[in-house]
Amino acid sequence: MKRKYILAMPLVFVCCLLFSLKAFAALNSDIEINVTSPIDSLQTESGVVALEHFPAEIPIRVTAKTGALTDIQLEYGGQSQAITPDYTLTIENKEACGPYTITAKTDQGAVLTVTANVVFQVKATYDTRYRSIGMNVKEIYKGETLLKSFQEPQRIDLVNANTVAGHEQERIAGWIGKHDGGTYTLKGSLVVEIYGFSSGRLYGTYDTNMDFEPLTTSYGWTEKALIAFETMRNTEITYQAPVKIDVDATWCDESKQEVYGKLTAQDKGVPELLYPYQTTSITFTKDDIRLSRNFIYCGLEWDYTPESAEYTDGESKTKTSITQKINYTIPTTDFYFKFKACDGNDLSVAIRAPTTVYRGDSYSFTVVFMNSGNSPAYDVPLRGTVDDDLIKEIPAVQDFSPNESKTYTIKRTADTKADVIHLWANIGVPEGFIDSNLSNNTATADIRVVEKPAPEPAKTPEPKDNPVQPDDPDNPPDQPPDSPKLCDLSASILAPPTVYEHESYSFTVSFTNQSDMELKNVLLGATNNNAALTQIPKTCSFKPKETKSFTVTDTAGNAGEIYNLWADIAAPDGFRDDNPANNTAVSKITVVKKPSGNPDNPPDNPPDNPDNPPDNPGNPDNPDNPEVPSEKLCDVWANLSCPPTVYEQEEYGFTVYFANSTDKPLSGVRLNASIDGKTVSIVPSTADFKAYETKAYAVKSTAGEKGSTIHLSAQVSPPADYRDTNTGNNQATAEIMVTERPYDLDVQRITPDQYKENQTVISTIKVSNKGDLDFTPGQKVSVLFEIPELSVKKRVDAVVMEQDTWNVVSVKWNTPNVQADKTITLIATINPDQTLDNETTAANNTYTQKAVIKNVTYDEPEESRTIPAPPQRSEQPRVTWWEQRYENDRFVWRQFYAELKVTAVPAYDTKAKGYLKSGYGFSISVTATVNTNYDRPELITAAQTAEVYLPQYRYETAIPLMSDSTNHFTFRENPASPFRYKKQYIPVWFPDNRDYIVQLLVTDVHTPGGTLSKWITGGELKIFVVDSMYSDDVTTGN
Repeated sequence: MKRKYILAMPLVFVCCLLFSLKAFAALNSDIEINVTSPIDSLQTESGVVALEHFPAEIPIRVTAKTGALTDIQLEYGGQSQAITPDYTLTIENKEACGPYTITAKTDQGAVLTVTANVVFQVKATYDTRYRSIGMNVKEIYKGETLLKSFQEPQRIDLVNANTVAGHEQERIAGWIGKHDGGTYTLKGSLVVEIYGFSSGRLYGTYDTNMDFEPLTTSYGWTEKALIAFETMRNTEITYQAPVKIDVDATWCDESKQEVYGKLTAQDKGVPELLYPYQTTSITFTKDDIRLSRNFIYCGLEWDYTPESAEYTDGESKTKTSITQKINYTIPTTDFYFKFKACDGNDLSVAIRAPTTVYRGDSYSFTVVFMNSGNSPAYDVPLRGTVDDDLIKEIPAVQDFSPNESKTYTIKRTADTKADVIHLWANIGVPEGFIDSNLSNNTATADIRVVEKPAPEPAKTPEPKDNPVQPDDPDNPPDQPPDSPKLCDLSASILAPPTVYEHESYSFTVSFTNQSDMELKNVLLGATNNNAALTQIPKTCSFKPKETKSFTVTDTAGNAGEIYNLWADIAAPDGFRDDNPANNTAVSKITVVKKPSGNPDNPPDNPPDNPDNPPDNPGNPDNPDNPEVPSEKLCDVWANLSCPPTVYEQEEYGFTVYFANSTDKPLSGVRLNASIDGKTVSIVPSTADFKAYETKAYAVKSTAGEKGSTIHLSAQVSPPADYRDTNTGNNQATAEIMVTERPYDLDVQRITPDQYKENQTVISTIKVSNKGDLDFTPGQKVSVLFEIPELSVKKRVDAVVMEQDTWNVVSVKWNTPNVQADKTITLIATINPDQTLDNETTAANNTYTQKAVIKNVTYDEPEESRTIPAPPQRSEQPRVTWWEQRYENDRFVWRQFYAELKVTAVPAYDTKAKGYLKSGYGFSISVTATVNTNYDRPELITAAQTAEVYLPQYRYETAIPLMSDSTNHFTFRENPASPFRYKKQYIPVWFPDNRDYIVQLLVTDVHTPGGTLSKWITGGELKIFVVDSMYSDDVTTGN
């Protein structure tokens, strides 16, 4: 944009000048001013127009390109007058020459000022001539106030003797340094060059003021030229300063403290500087900067600084855009598009994962992201990791509807070398969203990686369910599982603690039925270093108190090898071992080198019958040295047979074996056994042994807290006058881990999967307890029921279950009003807080079921004169179900029932006469009652729906009744009735002498056993129709 300068010379005689038709134009001006002389003209610019004779007419034409002209002023000699857009200026004589200033204004605020310097011109005729080449500026004024003065005049160049050179514009603007739209005057004198016209020789350059005397006394100037030099001594240039446009729009919060974005007028294409003769406009809309969809728009505010009558502050709650007209008078302007963040919602995440997984096995877990609240959440960041590796199945960003959850099931393999798998998930807070609870935005879970256990011979049977309908969602099991009979089985291993390398050895595995009943198909199993022992059958029958022993013989390997022996017995089908801790026994044998010098010393193998030594041992302790004068030789040993694990705070047992492996009796053999360093009293301190005798001591004790280790020890020493030839087998140790009884809690199903809107409903959750632990009320088994889409959370505590059984848990909740069928997610989790931390797996603790809340609408019935017979209907007026209870320190099964009974009585005026005429109406009174023996009656709802089906509608369209009190229903007001009676009307065309049969349905009584429904067809709801209402017409007249 070019700046505008005005050259003012009051009566200048110019010799031989070539004037520019275009001086310094005001480009992009809203106003156009044309000044035309007989010689030259100016178009929207200041400069010089020349005359050669008097009088002369100069036409002035003013037009508005934008808006309409409001005022035009012509100023000369300190006087101002209004002129018309088409005006002719008459110059009578040379005294009327000089600067004429035209100022035009529009209704848009534009102002254009043009100064035309009218001069008298005489053509040059002599060879010596002058020309104006510049101006020396001495002072700068704003009005009458001196703004700046120069100690040394500053020269600026002129082009064609009448306009400031373009390269000087920036210099002048820098001297003034203002952007206020004001008018500034630069005062000084012109600089001329004297030259020879024919030769082109330059004679000199003169300041017409400071060099006036040498300029005017040389060269022989004419009188008119001297007058021109005199007028050049005081010359003025007028400068109109632009204004800086400071118009901004800010996107912010309601307090204007938090800024989300900002745009300036320049960002929208408006120039930074605007001149008085220019106007423009700008439009801002709230979507110029796209904020997050979570922001809620609150309105637009506009502020002007300073405020004035023309520019007043304001605000609108609904305005989303604004257009501002801009001219040089506009103050600093700020627009504020105000938003507020969406609040009141809670973003959360939960991880449902098993507590343990076997190394190398596959496992799965679920991550549930939830938006709880009444507002949607857009562009929500989601993230999850498994051991810091990003879970790619979870999308990075998701949108959530109100009360919506998104569940992702992640499957992985436990192929890590670590002992723990770390899970992590996070739901971020998107821009424009305020999370009311940040504490649940991150979830973590750890899965312990454990080694697979040794193979077990028996598999715990699954909990029994109803054999007729095991998993029918609409009919829960109606029979509890049969209670198994109790028994007590045990296993033990008699083995030497050491054997010699490469020699034969044997050990005995014994199984005992300690019950008072015969048992068949008892499951047996035994291994040596995990290799199954084929000498032991897989099943066996036992008489009461019977023990069966199996001796296993093998050949030892190299010294240093250890044989870990394992034996297990399990109860047959229909039985449960009341003391499973003694079902498993472990022991070990260590292979050692044979002592040198004693090649014939036998190993420490027990005989086939420990109580009867062989008749001829034939292998004394020291055959090479049968007589030892000072001492005797012998070999005694000790070993242990114990379960590898026992249950906390429960009784357990183990067996201590002491043996004499020599062929002579021994007296005073010293014995000791201890538990955690404490001597066991049942083992005597000394004992006498026959040759090759083995003594066994069954020890019982009580385990401590889970996680602890029981340390067992047994020692044997020979009599005082004997020396043991193999002291390496005189002591045995073992460890027993104390654990919690194994159990596995799971959720098997949630029923039903369809609900109606606006009802109180019951959801029933079937849970089971697989394992060896009974859960009584004090063990705090809980079930958490959730519907994320509805923000429903229900918790049921103190769930009881005997080991290896199931139970049902019921919760009551209310369905909302829905405009269309709505899909929801039912989630049930047992042991949700993981307070019971010894489950074999938690992968089955959560069950997820998709369900539907049905929108209930009633169609407008269509009448038909074809009357069918009432159709047969299915109903469920009574349901039964079983639940487990813990009463008087024992588990019991209770069968409960709920039964719906309905009475319906129609009423009409002629009921006592036994008929009703067609065309008349009848009302109805329906009473529903529910009988039950349930000990939690609050989980049985009242009847919530009653409908009638009428013959004129072919029994196809339901007519809903209204409930005027609990379990009581009547017709709604009939819109066809002029008096809004609560009646239905028998059509006038209904045949005479025929029964009008009503069908009634009462339903939506929700119970833990299912939904009750009852149909009534006819009976009290049978109305005999005779004649019609027209027979009662008694209207008479001419």
